[in-house]
Amino acid sequence: MNGKKGNSLVVIENGQLTTYCLDDKLIWTVGRPSQDRIPDIRLRSTTVSRNHGHFHNTDGVWYYIDSNGKNGTVFNKKHVTLNKHRKVMPIELHDGDTMVFGGGDVEIINSKTVWAMFLERQFDEKWRTEDTKGLIRVSFSDGTQATVLENAKKGTVIEKENGIAIYMGDITYLIGDMTVTCK
Repeated sequence: MNGKKGNSLVVIENGQLTTYCLDDKLIWTVGRPSQDRIPDIRLRSTTVSRNHGHFHNTDGVWYYIDSNGKNGTVFNKKHVTLNKHRKVMPIELHDGDTMVFGGGDVEIINSKTVWAMFLERQFDEKWRTEDTKGLIRVSFSDGTQATVLENAKKGTVIEKENGIAIYMGDITYLIGDMTVTCK
């Protein structure tokens, strides 16, 4: 497997990709900054609550705890909701889990929402971008195997042993040995 062991959060907001090495701290707060509150993961979208949630490490296991804000969080395509006791339960995170902050009850990926992915590995190099604007068919390869997408949805992740591609419509983010062929 290409990439070192290490837990991180990849965040894409308004076309900007930022990676947070979660192992640097035990708790990471997520939200929109204000005069009174500066979260660790600062999101600028007005659909994100000031205290949107937090990531918490318990005995080496990472969890996301949502604060049940007005515009919500979608985790792996499902809206995070209260349980029967009106509490939001911690969500155990696994490699490749995705979240959309501020999109309401369904996964909406646009300029007003923030997309994120939990990864259990890190790469030495930086993320690269590829222009995929207007393409209907895109092929991704890590040098060993190709995956072809037709009419892919924003937020589609292609994860291979030697790299990762995140398709966001007009832009695709690549890391590792991943390449994209536009057709």
